[in-house]
Amino acid sequence: GSLDFPPPFGRQPWPEEAFIHDLDSRTGASLKLTLLNRKGRVWTMVAGGGASVVYADTISDLGFGGELANYGEYSGAPTEDQTFQYA
Repeated sequence: GSLDFPPPFGRQPWPEEAFIHDLDSRTGASLKLTLLNRKGRVWTMVAGGGASVVYADTISDLGFGGELANYGEYSGAPTEDQTFQYA
């Protein structure tokens, strides 16, 4: 069956997160986005869940964790249009 997971920390999703969640629900690919700091200066767009974790960890290890604006990843061969919408 299908499981519904509550939003993190009980908060409602930002419009951008909701848009990507809807896009993700209509594809066999994986499209994920969590906004961490809307005023952050470091935004990432990384292909692959493992790579996105490494990038986020490295940004934090280099002292810029407070500037990390988002955590996101896309994988599973999304179409060109899906990738464009994700960006």
